[in-house]
Amino acid sequence: MTRAAFITIALVLFSFVPAPALAQPAEEPFVGIGLGEHRLHFDSDDRDLVDVGREDEIGGHLRVGLIRPGYRLYGQWTLIRPSGYLVSSLTVNADALWYATPRLSFFGGVGGGAITLSWDGDNSFDTMPAVSLQGGAIYAVTRHVDVELGVRQMFTRLRTEPQGNGGEVDVDLDRLSIATAGINLRF
Repeated sequence: MTRAAFITIALVLFSFVPAPALAQPAEEPFVGIGLGEHRLHFDSDDRDLVDVGREDEIGGHLRVGLIRPGYRLYGQWTLIRPSGYLVSSLTVNADALWYATPRLSFFGGVGGGAITLSWDGDNSFDTMPAVSLQGGAIYAVTRHVDVELGVRQMFTRLRTEPQGNGGEVDVDLDRLSIATAGINLRF
């Protein structure tokens, strides 16, 4: 088990321990947007036909969810559009929240959903289930605006066969490493 996975699981378990009473809303819906650096970990059996490995790309995300005392539940749609292909993911996530101060909180959680990859020039796309571990910090700028910094690891077994390079090539997408910054608006 990696250190990040251990810390995330510990944070989730720690969230069930009663925290000091701080000013927390009973329940608030929120919407968030953000950008992040996405490191895609590609692999291929046909290394002489296609250039694979790690690719660092900028992507955006949209979140919609509900914050409750001690945790939050939300859906997240992520879109990465580099040259040559498109990667998108849609996940449902649960994060435990630990309030260090009334303005600063830390989170750790898990998620599950699907990742889709389509290649430019192909009329097809490939989709596979994915799971994620995430963690980070949230700072309340005002009563209704939060700034969030986070990291996320998404794991999948996406196998795809893009057309091109004189025939079909097998390309695997196993993992996405993500560092994001975003703004959440609470209602």
